[in-house]
Amino acid sequence: MYKDENNIVEDSFQAFLVEGANFTENEEYPIIEDWMIPQEPPKKIMPFDKALNYRGDLRDVYVCTYARDCTFERVRRNPQVYLDFFNRCGGLIGFDFSVHTDMPIVKQKSQMNDNLSLTYYYGNHNNKVIPNIRFGIDELADEFLAAIPKHSLIAIGTHGFIKETYKKAEWYCFLGKIIDTLEPLGIVVYGNLSGHIFDEFENKCKFYYYEPWIYSNRKKRGGDSNGD
Repeated sequence: MYKDENNIVEDSFQAFLVEGANFTENEEYPIIEDWMIPQEPPKKIMPFDKALNYRGDLRDVYVCTYARDCTFERVRRNPQVYLDFFNRCGGLIGFDFSVHTDMPIVKQKSQMNDNLSLTYYYGNHNNKVIPNIRFGIDELADEFLAAIPKHSLIAIGTHGFIKETYKKAEWYCFLGKIIDTLEPLGIVVYGNLSGHIFDEFENKCKFYYYEPWIYSNRKKRGGDSNGD
């Protein structure tokens, strides 16, 4: 145990991220509170690295981290530094540090914990947050989902999914699991995956589709007035 010159214990593992949180039963993931989550879906979604350098008004923009981990690793290292930035935005899609099923299980849990802890931290500092649903192997799903309020908006990113047939089956199982467990108010879908893959779930849940920012930006440059 290390203490500074004021005899205060050094918070080397960022316990401040989950100050005031309730926790899941086994792994003690911080539970996202329903009051942190908006009732209405975002007007616009922009990746963190683009929003950080954007000179326009961000009040209607939700920031997402559907990108390579290195583009937003800085937030994990110094979360307090970005409080003012996120407070200038419309809201935040929950963090998406990579969770792959071929990772060691302890690493999957660590990434899930960081995603939930950072989402809780910013939600607890008056940012609107929409929980991002990303867990690893099936055995970790129930505990992760226990950290997400039922009947609320949730978000999923689709980049990199459904490149092989077996992944399509995994995707159906994933969607079925989260819809049956959380009974969400709606699902924010960010990415280039669309079409009939969601059709059989449309009678269970409302979906809100957002194409990647880069596509919208290309449309805008090409003269499409509907681009973001």
